[in-house]
Amino acid sequence: MKPLTYYIDRLITFVYVASLAGGVLVCTTINTDAADANKRIVNIRSVASTTDIDHMSADDFLLDTEKAADKEDLREYLDKLRRNGVNNNTSEDEDALDDEALWADEDVKEDTEDKTDKEKSEEIKIDPDDWHLMLVNKQNPVPEDYEVNLAKINGSMYVDERIIEDIYKMMDAASDDGVDLMICSAYRSYDRQRVLFNNKINKLMGQGLTYLESYKVGSMSVTVPGTSEHHLGLALDILTGSYTEMDDGFGETQAGKWLAANSADYGFILRYPKGKEDITGIIYEPWHFRYVGTEYAKDITERGVCLEEYLKGGL
Repeated sequence: MKPLTYYIDRLITFVYVASLAGGVLVCTTINTDAADANKRIVNIRSVASTTDIDHMSADDFLLDTEKAADKEDLREYLDKLRRNGVNNNTSEDEDALDDEALWADEDVKEDTEDKTDKEKSEEIKIDPDDWHLMLVNKQNPVPEDYEVNLAKINGSMYVDERIIEDIYKMMDAASDDGVDLMICSAYRSYDRQRVLFNNKINKLMGQGLTYLESYKVGSMSVTVPGTSEHHLGLALDILTGSYTEMDDGFGETQAGKWLAANSADYGFILRYPKGKEDITGIIYEPWHFRYVGTEYAKDITERGVCLEEYLKGGL
């Protein structure tokens, strides 16, 4: 029979061997888990490099690899990266974008050049000697030798024959829009203008003003004989059947608003605009329209200037 110490030594040996075997098993398991984790990371890299979601690169997906490895739904993680602004384009894509931006700049440049060329080609030459722009005011009276060929509008009213067609067009257009226009004054001779001016002076003097005061005040609304555009046959006083007073109120009527907005299409301008009294020397007259031709009329109206300003360069 073997001594007790023999069996004790065997037991110690068995326990030692068993502990070694267990250590190997644990190490193998740890290494296997680490390999699996590495494999999952590699898989993420693979997906990242092949996905076409916003051109995300593999490095983008490794900004938080541990969190990525814990995700059950890789698509959800990719979407989160996209929402967080992870979007590195390849150099090829960047070149494409640069080319696109370059072409866009070229297009803008070409459009700008085309617009500039168009504006230059459409720039209107202001010719003070053009009959359309003939300036008549207190400083520029109608030439003594001025002659006008008149054409009848209706009744006893006449205008320069060169503008009568546009007058009819304007009247017809207003009528089509339901606007009632009524021409109450057109061409006036020197004698007729003198009568109107003297009547104005006498009326003001009857109100207590001196002759000089009456002359100064009166010439702001009734032009001095020889300085009236009506003598050119190019001016019209226009009212409407429902409003026959020559005052500021006409500008607020349907007819007054229609004329202000549309008369330029037929060659007419509001000759004495509000706010230009110091320049024109005449009060605001929303009923007085002067023919200058369609091209000039539209340009003057768009610039918001009076005729005096326009002839000085549109300042």
